[in-house]
Amino acid sequence: MAITEETDDPGCCSIDYGHHKAVFERRQRAYREDPSKAVTVHEARVRLVNDHLKEARTSEGYTILCDEPESRGGTGKGAAPLQYFVASIGF
Repeated sequence: MAITEETDDPGCCSIDYGHHKAVFERRQRAYREDPSKAVTVHEARVRLVNDHLKEARTSEGYTILCDEPESRGGTGKGAAPLQYFVASIGF
């Protein structure tokens, strides 16, 4: 959805810049006090379920399924890898 002033629900596409600024400033202070806090590690364990279907479990407890559509030999139980990649650009 495009972000416009004509959006019917202004809460659907708004960004709380004050909140993000406060989080950034809090992290910046913490990093200056202890530079080791600036290091972030992201982990996930990935396993092949079958053929194209993969399951990833993150260290935070999220589970992500990745597959291909049936037309490409998958089961369609999850988004294709490139769909996750394209979506990540928007995140």
